[in-house]
Amino acid sequence: MSELRAAGSPYAREFTNLLQTLKSRADCSYEALARRSGVSGSALQRYCSGVGVPNDFDPIARFGKACGAGPLELLELHRLWVLVDAGRRRGAPRAEQASGASSAAGPTPIPAQIPVTADIELAEMSVKLPGTETESAATAVNSPVSPAGLKTGPASSVAPGSEPARVPFRLRLRYLRRWPVLVGSLLVVGAAVAGTVLLTGGRPAGADDSPNRPLLSAKCRFVAMGHQDTCVRELQLRLKQAGLDLDVDGAFGPFTQMRVVVFQLLAGLEPDGVVGDGTKRALYAGRVKAHPWSPERVDRRVREVFTEDADRADGIAKCASNLDPLYSLGNTNGTRNWGVFQLYDGTLRELGGTPRKALDPEWNIQAAHRLWARTHDFRAWPSCDKAYQAGASKSGTSKGPKGKPEPSATP
Repeated sequence: MSELRAAGSPYAREFTNLLQTLKSRADCSYEALARRSGVSGSALQRYCSGVGVPNDFDPIARFGKACGAGPLELLELHRLWVLVDAGRRRGAPRAEQASGASSAAGPTPIPAQIPVTADIELAEMSVKLPGTETESAATAVNSPVSPAGLKTGPASSVAPGSEPARVPFRLRLRYLRRWPVLVGSLLVVGAAVAGTVLLTGGRPAGADDSPNRPLLSAKCRFVAMGHQDTCVRELQLRLKQAGLDLDVDGAFGPFTQMRVVVFQLLAGLEPDGVVGDGTKRALYAGRVKAHPWSPERVDRRVREVFTEDADRADGIAKCASNLDPLYSLGNTNGTRNWGVFQLYDGTLRELGGTPRKALDPEWNIQAAHRLWARTHDFRAWPSCDKAYQAGASKSGTSKGPKGKPEPSATP
């Protein structure tokens, strides 16, 4: 049917429902939304009806902002778009494989779980000493068994009067010498496992059931996106104590993951958003304490730095991060945007910065002004700039440089 449904993504319906909800709340036509967002009306209609999904999040972000979506709604849109886009990309190869399988002459052979070389090694390990009837391991495995349980002979026939090929003595000796080492290694490993179980009382080594550190207990071993439980609530409490403001509701959503990423960066960990043992221990260590600026202070500083066009710069900062200096949004290619003006990883490198520097609101605002000074416009933030202009047009006038009013664009 649609591209999203064909991809088999379980999040496609949730994604299109949210788009339709925002469209209904905006209470305007696709043509009007197209003028506000800069995305064609036909494309917006395809996205809302579930017929397609863009390869980049930018059109969806423009649509959401044109509909008046708040920061949390934009985060949810981004989360669902990532999941739907990933499902679509996985679905394409599956569809090709399915069509190829249906046109094939016969069923696809199932690969063997045991490599072919195993049979060779079994044959080499066999020993047939003079005066004995010891069979090779490979022959013993492949020999059919009679109802009485007696071997009736090897599965592969041997020509009458001929003897089976003998394995060279040096190969037999080599494998015989391995057995004591193998048996000794197994005994050592077994003793180590038994000792670990006895010492930890059957719990994994390193587990901590202390009531003061529940995140390190077996109950909270896995804390991830989508979970709703007391473990997530404990995580949120610890993040809040570290100075990262968020709602403590026990639900692990995109905003909680964003705060985890920022905490990991401040703690010197890999900012991947995964709540592993390192992140849990850092949360309890209490060495990270963020002191972010208030939105009012950020707003004031943006206007002080962007004297050339203060209203527009302030509007773009509100659109990009809602004036949250610890805001960080991920991209599908593994990069992230950081801070007040959501500076992209690549842009940070150009400006001589790092993600940690970008979380400093003073550095972020000054860096954004340097970026603006290259062209004396806000083309580095196309989506937010269009959303700002659309809002200014709706109010009747828009502010130009130095606060002078300029004619608004025709809606």
